[in-house]
Amino acid sequence: MTDAANGVETAKQEAEAVKQEAQAATKEAVEQAKEGIENAEEKVMSGINEGIEAAKQPARQATPAPAKFDTVSSASDLKSRLDWGEPALTIIDVRDRDAFNEERIMGAVSMPSEELVDRAPETLEPNRDIYVYGDSDELTSQAAMQLSDAGFKKVSALRGGLPAWKAIGGTTEGRVR
Repeated sequence: MTDAANGVETAKQEAEAVKQEAQAATKEAVEQAKEGIENAEEKVMSGINEGIEAAKQPARQATPAPAKFDTVSSASDLKSRLDWGEPALTIIDVRDRDAFNEERIMGAVSMPSEELVDRAPETLEPNRDIYVYGDSDELTSQAAMQLSDAGFKKVSALRGGLPAWKAIGGTTEGRVR
């Protein structure tokens, strides 16, 4: 082989060696970059998860809980249940029809006290949460007792009736004057 041919062959071998070194260095750089990206993704996801958990705690504390059901309730107890969005309750107005038509708690149904025992079993489920109000706390308590005696398990007398409801800004409906 001639000197020129030897020089070309040597140059080819050196170029191949440089090429292999460059490929190895590139492969190593790519692997390091992938590892760096994976570490960054883990840190980002960890930070996101920590942020989500940190946000959940105040949200749990700020989320309103429904009021405990009791045999006597305040207007605020009922309003908090309605604000909470609990649809499984019935509000019964035991006043006479004229008083009911004039003004009532929004969504209340009319069952005057003299019709209560006859109508309630026909229209209400025995396990439903029932709030009762009338002209006075005494009439309200009597109506609640009648419903309980008739087999209704969750009956609550609304203390203060319509005036208490209006005093806390509860919505009403009836005749418009």
